[in-house]
Amino acid sequence: MLSLLPFLIVLAAGPAPAPTDAPHATPLTEIGRVRSTPICTPIVVHANGAITSALDNDRSLAILATNLRAMDFDKLNSMQLHRTIEDLMKQAGTIRQNGKLADNEIKQLRAYAAASSDPERKAELKAFADALGGAIYRQTKAAAEFMRDVTIMQGREDAQEARDIKTRDEQVPENLNPQAVANTRAVLRPGPPSYNQVMREIASDLTDRVSAINADEGIAADHSIAATSGC
Repeated sequence: MLSLLPFLIVLAAGPAPAPTDAPHATPLTEIGRVRSTPICTPIVVHANGAITSALDNDRSLAILATNLRAMDFDKLNSMQLHRTIEDLMKQAGTIRQNGKLADNEIKQLRAYAAASSDPERKAELKAFADALGGAIYRQTKAAAEFMRDVTIMQGREDAQEARDIKTRDEQVPENLNPQAVANTRAVLRPGPPSYNQVMREIASDLTDRVSAINADEGIAADHSIAATSGC
């Protein structure tokens, strides 16, 4: 039985991929690990919670896209294909779960911004929360759409299998040439979906989303110091 889990674990151990189309974006990092500026601890706790989720999701999306390109889905038997897709769906599900956790942190940051009496910190913290929230939203949406696309494809495959069974079980008139029946069925029944083609298209879509995610994270990084300092 084939599983993608070993491959996923190996890739997850590496660093997050560098932005491709936005090298100018400031890298997003956890606050407090790269500077000694006095920080607002309650704000930083929530900020780092959201940042950690965003960075984890960056890695997970990169792993997902890599696996979608690397696997030869069309050569897997039905059991292997089921297990492989199950692994990928779990990976996407983890991204969505991280997104929900991060969204709660973003709500706390926006509440801090709304309650701040310092106009500058209010503006900086809101800008930080909005940008990071945007990145997390994009990540979660990418994972959700991957899961939707796979579910639709599996539904179509199940429907095709049901039609095949119905066709197979139909009685063939004795006076009809069996070869002619087989040829007719081959014309009427489309071939099985190419998982390779669909998965490569999904991988390209995931990659296309990276630049917007990186841009949001870069804006959040630019506002992170002012948003969390000076308490």
